[in-house]
Amino acid sequence: MNIVVVTEYFPSSDSLDIKGGVEVCCFNEALELSKYHKVTVLTSREGELEEFNLGDVHVICCGDEHGYVQKGSFTSRLKFMKDAVNKHEILEDVDLVVGYNFITYPVAYKLSKKLNSKVALRYHDVWVGEWTKNVGFTGLFGEILERYILKQDIDLYLAVSNFTANNLKKFVPEDRVKTIHNIVDFPQVESEKDTTPTISCVARLVEYKRVNDLIEAVSLIKDEIPNIKCKIIGTGPEESNLKELTRQLNLEENIEFLGFVEEHDDVMKVINSSQVFCLPSIVEGFGIVIIEAQSLETPFVAARIPPVVESSGDCGGLFFEPKNYEELSLQILRLLNDEDLYKKLQLEGLENKDKYTKKVIGEKLNNAYESLFS
Repeated sequence: MNIVVVTEYFPSSDSLDIKGGVEVCCFNEALELSKYHKVTVLTSREGELEEFNLGDVHVICCGDEHGYVQKGSFTSRLKFMKDAVNKHEILEDVDLVVGYNFITYPVAYKLSKKLNSKVALRYHDVWVGEWTKNVGFTGLFGEILERYILKQDIDLYLAVSNFTANNLKKFVPEDRVKTIHNIVDFPQVESEKDTTPTISCVARLVEYKRVNDLIEAVSLIKDEIPNIKCKIIGTGPEESNLKELTRQLNLEENIEFLGFVEEHDDVMKVINSSQVFCLPSIVEGFGIVIIEAQSLETPFVAARIPPVVESSGDCGGLFFEPKNYEELSLQILRLLNDEDLYKKLQLEGLENKDKYTKKVIGEKLNNAYESLFS
């Protein structure tokens, strides 16, 4: 098949210099699908490149230069969307168009109509009715886009989790929804566990990721483990508020903000060297980083939300009630103080990761897309 993938962001090298789970998902799946089919990626422009090749994937940049954002940037995003749709003029004999996030779903749909092709949407989460709660007033744009796309004639909604699939089925025909989990590109990193008790966290610094709960928990843990360390990777609009909370709680010596770490392997080294990985987020589509932590034998503590329970296999870590930082602190202390529990969770996590290899997920993706033509 000739497949066109539409994604707002895509790396320009295989070092995975990208910022979020959706982008990692798209990168891994485009490369895996290129083993079976011709794959072209339409993405936004972040530098001077007009187009380039990454392995067997041909990448075409659209619109004006468009740096990474989670919300806002309406003008540049609209230009990207318009230019991507207009690429139908240079694309030929396309069989399938796949969209990867809310911005690209309507682009994929419009493009498929112009190309007379099938269309599939790789769906990470359903935010209908939750947009303004999750990202504020600017979420109205997302609310409109999502409600629009769920009313269109889409050939396949490919959910990353059963949780997302069940939410989709409230709005679209069940027979057009399938679940295929994300590929996890398991890191091969070498680093020793820190001798100082260390917690790591990788998250966009936005409100719904609840990194503030982790900071509050560290304040409580410090009473028992004065030298506790916490390394936070990520940037976002909440960064200044989180740093101020850290100052207010006198945690400057305990919490380190590492900002955006460009190399994926360097992110994994931080998780690998930590005793505990923490994901306090209350909104996730799947939770790739949980599985990555499992593969590195770093047990996790996460908010008990369905997508993360599903991705983790309900093993390899401990859960806490969302937004309950006191319970979060207790679960982290359990891990740090119970050696037998720690080793048990390490072994569980290693067993769970085998469900998410490139080969396993790549074959499922290929079968799902080919089924559209059988």
